[in-house]
Amino acid sequence: MKFKTKIILIVFLLIGAFLRFYNLNWDQGNMFHPDERNIANAVTRISFFKQLNPDFFAYGGFSIYLIRATGDMLVRVTNNPIWTYDWGHINLIARFYSALYSTITIFFLYLLAKKLFNERVALISAFFYTFSVSSIQTSHLGITENFLALTVVIISLLSLSLLNKPSFKNYIGCGIVTGLAVAAKTTALSFLILPTTAYLINIILDRKNFIKKNALFIFYLIISLCIFIIFSPYTFFSWNKFLESMRYESGVALGTLLVPYTLQFTNTPSYLFQFINLFWQLGLITIIIPLGLILIFIKLIKNKDYKLIILLSFPIVYFLYVGSWHTKFIRFMVPILPFLIIFSSYLLYIIAKKTKFIGKFLLYFFAITTIFWALAFFSIYVKEQTRISASKWIYKNIPSGSKILGEHWDDGLPVSFKNYSPAQYQFEQLTIYDPDNSDKINYYTEKLSTADYIVINSRRLYGTLINLDKKYPITSKYYKLLFAKKLGYKKVGEFTSYPSLFGLTIKDDSSEETFQVYDHPKVIIFKNTKRLTQEALSQILNGENKN
Repeated sequence: MKFKTKIILIVFLLIGAFLRFYNLNWDQGNMFHPDERNIANAVTRISFFKQLNPDFFAYGGFSIYLIRATGDMLVRVTNNPIWTYDWGHINLIARFYSALYSTITIFFLYLLAKKLFNERVALISAFFYTFSVSSIQTSHLGITENFLALTVVIISLLSLSLLNKPSFKNYIGCGIVTGLAVAAKTTALSFLILPTTAYLINIILDRKNFIKKNALFIFYLIISLCIFIIFSPYTFFSWNKFLESMRYESGVALGTLLVPYTLQFTNTPSYLFQFINLFWQLGLITIIIPLGLILIFIKLIKNKDYKLIILLSFPIVYFLYVGSWHTKFIRFMVPILPFLIIFSSYLLYIIAKKTKFIGKFLLYFFAITTIFWALAFFSIYVKEQTRISASKWIYKNIPSGSKILGEHWDDGLPVSFKNYSPAQYQFEQLTIYDPDNSDKINYYTEKLSTADYIVINSRRLYGTLINLDKKYPITSKYYKLLFAKKLGYKKVGEFTSYPSLFGLTIKDDSSEETFQVYDHPKVIIFKNTKRLTQEALSQILNGENKN
């Protein structure tokens, strides 16, 4: 590696680390992401080596054990047991690792792109990943997506080595990383596509040592399984619970099990929905991803460059499969983002090579817009989180004893602060997601007529249900009337934290909701100013339903 390249790569790593590690405690320990709460709860159940069953199988044991082991070490260093029982502190450990994985991925993505193409493509790829909004956001969440992105890039590198030299050593390395990835999340089983592709290419192109090659591949699978068992043993020890969890998770993903938090995906087009959301994850370089993919495919056919099959195999198969799911959470695409960045980077390199002026213009254009989008999104971690701001406003402006209506399936506000507690209010959650029926209007009118305030924590409910007027005709009308000030409630507070830079604000309300609702949701507070009776509210709702 040239000295200049080393300096550039170090700069990328330092910038990437800053963007990822800055303000990991952006929610002040309140943990607004449900997966973070589930992981933290599982960590509290662990006690080395007395009790190792996390009793939680949506994620594997590896991350849970790592977080707990780190917490135990911090307890010894700080002499403070808070690191193993307080969810907020446990989650800081999880976020630290998430940010670390993403930062390291910058370096390994450089190595992968260099091995596939050349140093320039590698540096361009490292640059775009440094400023990729999705990796910056997931670094601020204590979930496994960044670990998956890191391991799949490393497995890709090792698979390229297997393509050239299917040795015992290379298969051991690949098996260890694969086992760790699957032990973090079973989704990583899809990563087997990469070494399997390398194995098949070897078998097809060279029939020599057929038995040895098969034996080595079987050995790889055994190593992967052993590592998986070591770091996620209760997948097998609690097999029935694991299967139950997988049935639930797969049912939710495929849409055979309908749950409230996936209603947003009703009537959303497969593949197109995910592709559109890539713009939020990566920025404008999303536009050229298909062209880069086509160009690499042409290079593969023309030059019979078989290592490009390794590059293409996983992201294509993964996107075709995961993209067909009913549930389309934006984080599902995180494992293929490094590959999509390589597609775009290679295209920009080729254009610059063929037409210097246009190539430089496009490279600078996409580089500047990517930096702009990254810094604009990063601004949400510089500002106070909207739920924190809204909670402070509530304590200051809403009298103690007031009745506040929140919404089921969303976090309740206000959150606790020193000297302030939500217990000073009468808090009740509206079960908005319950089916609309003849009793729903009575339910709404009874609650609305007796409440003082309504706090809408995010767009998780109204953003979806207001558009599902066939499935939720009453609830859809309720939201429309509420926002139109026809239910006696007036909006008295709105708290937003949209990505912004240099006075330009980018409203991301059209993104997949989980891109917004955890770290920068819009919070709206309504006050009951007209004090309409239940009968008056019923007339309004029924009258609107008849029109």
